[in-house]
Amino acid sequence: LKVVTTVHGPLDEELIDLYRRVGQRTPVIAISHSQRRHVPEVPIARVIHHGLDPLDFPVGAGDGDYFLFLGRMAPGKGAHRAMEAANKAGVRLLMAAKMREPWEHEYFNDYVKPYLNADLQYLGEVSHAEKLQLLAGARGLLNPIRWPEPFGLVMIEAMACGTPVLTYAEGAAPEIVEDGVTGFVCRDEADMAKTIGRVGALDRRACRASVEGYFSLDRMVAEHISLFEDVLSR
Repeated sequence: LKVVTTVHGPLDEELIDLYRRVGQRTPVIAISHSQRRHVPEVPIARVIHHGLDPLDFPVGAGDGDYFLFLGRMAPGKGAHRAMEAANKAGVRLLMAAKMREPWEHEYFNDYVKPYLNADLQYLGEVSHAEKLQLLAGARGLLNPIRWPEPFGLVMIEAMACGTPVLTYAEGAAPEIVEDGVTGFVCRDEADMAKTIGRVGALDRRACRASVEGYFSLDRMVAEHISLFEDVLSR
């Protein structure tokens, strides 16, 4: 029996030790080069980026006159940073975020709720259909993460809808967003606020094409099959 293991989440010290031992017996897949760099002591057989089926995501015109934050209500995800950038840029921001855990409520009450207004709105946790509608209508996705996120599916979901992504050079974000083509990799909130004004110059078709051409389900499956064939041959 041949087994291949994929590391989907962040690796803390306990998991690093586990995967170090696992990697000596079975191939381990990382989902980004950033994730791999953070655990040089873990033997990684291959880096395979996530992919999705573009047909599951509607292409939008971005005519909703708003920017979007989509993710968990957590400091690392940066809803408060998205609010600051949107406020400085004078644009409307809609936030759709999971908020179930006590620490998520605490973060929301301390850093988000006091600053909500007519232009900075929290929608709650939305359904999948609502998420697709929001992504397709958004002028851009604000993704100001401040943690080494191993991948970040929301970015390729946005691009599949033709929506540019504004993010920070954290985790795998620079591997996903082509700066100046499918979005912008920003330094901080002030830089993101300035960059928001440049989003209209981007071609939404390039965002969609990046998913159809690389971040697709077909490419991801093909790379897994290639690895499986390599494992079996050895």
